[in-house]
Amino acid sequence: MIKKQIVVNGIARNLVVDAEETLANVIRESLGLTGTKVGCGEGQCGACSVIMDGKVIRSCATKMKRVPDGAEIITIEGIGTPANPHPL
Repeated sequence: MIKKQIVVNGIARNLVVDAEETLANVIRESLGLTGTKVGCGEGQCGACSVIMDGKVIRSCATKMKRVPDGAEIITIEGIGTPANPHPL
């Protein structure tokens, strides 16, 4: 288990996770943000795409040991607001 401090959709999170767990699983299971989907599970289809530190990554292929402390992650839930939805 490893400790990670990340910011997800503008909210700071302190987590204790398995280093081999995928970011997609942490987002969905630990944080309850189910907008991020896992399609192929191999990083090919793009259903698991999130923005980490300004770059689009495939969260199903990203192990937590590769997520830097302090990383800023934006999921589909973090794009737009109910009052001002993103066109995506």
